[in-house]
Amino acid sequence: MPKLIIDNREITVLPGTKVIDAAQALGIMIPRFCFHPALGAVGACRVCAVKVLEGTHTGIQMSCMLEADDGMVVSTTDADAVDFRKSVIEWLMVNHPHDCPVCDEGGHCLLQDMTVSGGHGIRRFAGKKRTHRDQDLGPLVRHEMNRCIQCYRCVRFYREFAGYPDLGVMGIGSRVYFGRHREGALESPFSGNLIDICPTGVYTDKPARFKGRRWDFQRSDSLCIHCCLGCRTVVSARYREVDRVEARFSTRVNGHFICDRGRYGFYYAAAADRPRWARVNGRKVSREKAIQAAGETLKQITDQSGAGTVAVAGSTRSNLETLATIRHLCREKGWTGPSVLSDRSTARKVKTAVLRLEPDMAVSLQQMASADFILAVGADPVNEAPMLAMAMRQAFRNGAKITVLDPRPVDLSMDFQHLPAAPETLASHLGVLLKNSVDRTAAKTLGQEAVTFYDALPDAETRQEDRITSVVEDLRRCRRPVIVCGTAVVPETVIGLTADILLLLRPMKEQAGLFFLMPGANGFGAALISDHQAAFDQILEGMESGAIRALILVETDPFRYCPDRKRLKRALERLDLLVVFDYVQSPAAASADIFIPTATIHESGGLFVNAEGRVQRALPAFKGGIPVAQIHAGNHPPRIFRKDIPGGQTGPAWETVSMLAGDPPEPEKDRGRKNLKAWLTEAHPVFAKLPPMDDFPEDGIRLAPEPDVRTRFRPGEIV
Repeated sequence: MPKLIIDNREITVLPGTKVIDAAQALGIMIPRFCFHPALGAVGACRVCAVKVLEGTHTGIQMSCMLEADDGMVVSTTDADAVDFRKSVIEWLMVNHPHDCPVCDEGGHCLLQDMTVSGGHGIRRFAGKKRTHRDQDLGPLVRHEMNRCIQCYRCVRFYREFAGYPDLGVMGIGSRVYFGRHREGALESPFSGNLIDICPTGVYTDKPARFKGRRWDFQRSDSLCIHCCLGCRTVVSARYREVDRVEARFSTRVNGHFICDRGRYGFYYAAAADRPRWARVNGRKVSREKAIQAAGETLKQITDQSGAGTVAVAGSTRSNLETLATIRHLCREKGWTGPSVLSDRSTARKVKTAVLRLEPDMAVSLQQMASADFILAVGADPVNEAPMLAMAMRQAFRNGAKITVLDPRPVDLSMDFQHLPAAPETLASHLGVLLKNSVDRTAAKTLGQEAVTFYDALPDAETRQEDRITSVVEDLRRCRRPVIVCGTAVVPETVIGLTADILLLLRPMKEQAGLFFLMPGANGFGAALISDHQAAFDQILEGMESGAIRALILVETDPFRYCPDRKRLKRALERLDLLVVFDYVQSPAAASADIFIPTATIHESGGLFVNAEGRVQRALPAFKGGIPVAQIHAGNHPPRIFRKDIPGGQTGPAWETVSMLAGDPPEPEKDRGRKNLKAWLTEAHPVFAKLPPMDDFPEDGIRLAPEPDVRTRFRPGEIV
């Protein structure tokens, strides 16, 4: 491996390592604009210049383009290199508008940092500046082309990394222009990442424009809860309101980027119609009085009709603490539930996916990016989990073949083969693929059950179709295949079948991986914690028959997923009591006899388990309350003092729900049964391995539930 010296410090690196990366490993930060860890280098900005004193290529060199060589001696502080970088900064600033006071990038602008560190503080150019006309790029991204320094980051991300063609570079020489051929909203669902990767203020966050500088905000590490991937984010809040969400780097999950849904999907937290006050029969009361009224009424119902007549339904958008709390409450009180998933079919499918996703099978998004073949079964990545589509795009760029087996018209930003198939024929199509791609000898290594299963697959000669011939060849040639299986449109049998396929592939392809798409941010955790025998459709039947007299909804709205809204409304009207805990205005909240507000993820934080089985922690950004802008003219804090926070009655859902039992859990340091971790362990033993909150790993911890070996290799699943 190459051994080189940078600024009199020796380092050994892997072959192919760039000098700029080698220097960073030593803690030496070389200035850069065009270079980005996810995008690589193109040598466009010339500001990473160093001087090579000894080696094959001596003199001034661009460190982002120069590979480390054995015996190389590099100086980043040589006078020639420093002068070169200073000159680069000066010519980049010749046409810059110098509008830092009104630029939203101010305070976290790489150009500002490099200008100051480069010693450029006096403007010597007295000529006329080059100017451009800005474009309207839609409601999310603001365009200010005059600030551009031609680093090409935006185009490289948008066209090469993400794969969308509607933004590019035009012009020549000093008239280079980065934008669209004509004005219009950006088409990519990842367009907001332009804001993060632009080293100047060409692309800024339009909804957050003029809201504040970086140092004005309360910033905290958080997670996206808009799909099952659990992408890591940074939340910026000010005056009791979230103003901006940015990507937080993760080596295991989302890398450097997030999708626009995760970046801009936070406005529900400060919605003007967000319910912030407890209500009893439409009358505003304190949270404590509402909980007391709910508890008294629930006791009357259980005394008269039995504990089983009270049902509890949760949500996959709730954190682990809330799910564990409602499960503990159901067990302690004898109530029915908790129901977290909408119907029996979905509950069984997600439960099967969790129990069949063995730890050595599960792959992260970053591992998926290195796959050489991806088969997506019943999955629409862009609409169900956008960053999954981004990971598939990176695999494609590395040479992977992509095949989608789905009844829907799927759209991806890469070339792929689409095999349309009805949901009821997905299993037979997979069977044909497997029979043609795997040798019987591989099944023999797994035992007689695997052989029997293999022999029951559709015969290759009678069921072979021309359209899957190329897919079979790709699967045979690959070494690192990944199967992505959805849980929305596929039958339950397909979920078990994809796991069986992985088991049969493993003897020949040890790096084969499996990824299940699950509903909600905490579908994995919900499957481990909830009673899947009490899905909501069963509770609905109980309400209609009179077996369920009271219903408690925790951060869920059955009107969202129940197909027959009239039937649901009639069933709710038959109840003696409907209690709703939530932080959004919904039809269920409007129908509640007792409504109790809860806190959002930005106010309470919590633990979430993504589709990979990785438990991650979100931290609260602020304590909650009505945004200042909604209770005062303008957005300046009031010039009066008060003891409470306006609208601050909300609390974490787990804390509020547990008050129904009369004894909310104490802090985690308490080792008694009232400990949240004890409730989690009570829900499922796998949670006993979770570390304390204060020592929670940055990349989370991957769960390893015991696999359900009883459901392996079931020939009857092949239709």
